[in-house]
Amino acid sequence: MNYNIKYILIFLISFSLLNTNLYAQKKRKKTKQTTVKKKVVKKQTKNEIPSPLMNNEDRSLESIPEKVVTILSEFKPQLKNLSKIDFDLASERKDTINLRLEYQVPSQNLSFQYRPISLVPRSFKLDTIDFIKKNTNLKFGYGNYAHQYIELQHNFKDVSNNDHSLKVYNESITGFHPLQKASTTGFNYLGSIQVSDKSHLLTNLYIDNTLRYRYGMVPENVPMPMSNYKQNALLTGVSLAWLNNNSDNASLHFEPKLVFERFASVANSSSNFLLLKTPFSKALTHKTNFNVNVEYSLNQYKKESIAGTTNHLLKIEPSLNFTKFGSEFKIGMSPMLLNGEFNLFPVVEFKKALKDTNVVISVGWHANVNHARYANLATLNPWISAPNNLAISTQDTKFIDVAFAKGKRLNYGFAFSLNDYTNLALFNLLPQQNIVNNGLYFASIFEKKTSTIQFDANVRYQFSDKVLFSNKLTYLQFNALEINAKPWGIIPLSLNSKLTWMPNKKWQINGDLQYWSGATMNNSLAMPVDLDNVMLMNASLSYNLNKRLSFWLKGDNLLDKTYQRWLNYPSLGVQIIGGVVYSFK
Repeated sequence: MNYNIKYILIFLISFSLLNTNLYAQKKRKKTKQTTVKKKVVKKQTKNEIPSPLMNNEDRSLESIPEKVVTILSEFKPQLKNLSKIDFDLASERKDTINLRLEYQVPSQNLSFQYRPISLVPRSFKLDTIDFIKKNTNLKFGYGNYAHQYIELQHNFKDVSNNDHSLKVYNESITGFHPLQKASTTGFNYLGSIQVSDKSHLLTNLYIDNTLRYRYGMVPENVPMPMSNYKQNALLTGVSLAWLNNNSDNASLHFEPKLVFERFASVANSSSNFLLLKTPFSKALTHKTNFNVNVEYSLNQYKKESIAGTTNHLLKIEPSLNFTKFGSEFKIGMSPMLLNGEFNLFPVVEFKKALKDTNVVISVGWHANVNHARYANLATLNPWISAPNNLAISTQDTKFIDVAFAKGKRLNYGFAFSLNDYTNLALFNLLPQQNIVNNGLYFASIFEKKTSTIQFDANVRYQFSDKVLFSNKLTYLQFNALEINAKPWGIIPLSLNSKLTWMPNKKWQINGDLQYWSGATMNNSLAMPVDLDNVMLMNASLSYNLNKRLSFWLKGDNLLDKTYQRWLNYPSLGVQIIGGVVYSFK
């Protein structure tokens, strides 16, 4: 009996020890598995030496290269049947298999520098005119040289919710010479008329009457009546544009436009200009647009004792815009009829933003064809005589443009182009004229064929909405002239710098600095001369006292240096004018 009890005790003790060892082994195994799942891989630093106390598994993990990223996945992604989504009994299935994924990361990609997209502020152009219900502004100013300016502007909405803006203005100034005076009176109407829910009509009616006198090389004791030196100019015009806001078919854009102008000046000369444009654009895909621009224009010119001339221009320009290989392309052609003569010009443009840079390169080849309108010639040179005829000018351009963006504030770039002109307008002194009795005239000359090299550069800096600084430089070099010996009246180099500063909501300060090299013209002895280079500084400021009243001040030619844009027509010195603006809200 005692022996049986003894064997039973030995058996129980042996069984307990054996069971304890098995339990400890299972516990160690389970702990090891759990540790592996939650182990965080430690990256070995440059000077760190592995400890000899590490086990094989730890050393293998510590020896992983720096560029290896270890990802441990405990669950596999699972696609469910759409009909089973949001069912309470549709539970996900766990996957207990750990997936070890290793990615080799290049060292240069371990640290990225954030480069924000360059945002270039642009002027916001509205399709429609949005005014308050009713507002009237009166602007008045007075300065030296008996310089006065008055303007009355009235904006309102009618009962049909159409927008209207009417402006009437008058400006006059008198210099030292009895003939050195000028006055301008004008009227301008802008309207947005709602035709339907999806379309409206933009209208513009304008009248501008300018009166000045040809004082160049005329003695101060004027020998003849002032009517002999009168250089009047009257421009009237109307413009109609139909805009279709079709939200049902946003991929289609169609905006026809009709323009009619009449210009009258000296020697009972006048011209009528008619323009009809029908730009059409259709989005074929998300990255492809098809464009067709059809344009017809007519320019009719009349002058006393000379038979009038009429020029016709018909242009059709189909093109395809698309995006490919991270670049923008425009490919098309421009067939034209110039007074019945057929011409064909290519339309090719390429635009590419260089990868990982803020550089945009544009390359292209296109042509600009326009009427040499009498009103435009008189704007470039207000002292021209009535032309004997008008022509159609063409400019065939091959260009390359490079634009840079430095953050969100600084933008700059340059462009290089080769231009081939036909019927380019030049201006030179009219020979064999009675200057003392009639004043000094310039003749408008059309160069039959010439080529130029043009270089443009620009810099623009904007800090928030407080400061805007812009510069533009243009250099023009003539390579060949078929008829004329010199590019008469053309400025070869010009630089324009502008500054706008708004310290607060009440103040606004504007500055303008201009520099240009003198043009080449013939003097009274028919000898070519180069005019002096010009440095011109202008500035203006305004202060809003309250919602109704504000003050303004403007200064021109602040360097007080008389200059000549056109030979023997000297400018005035410092011109200061200031005034108030009152709003009848």
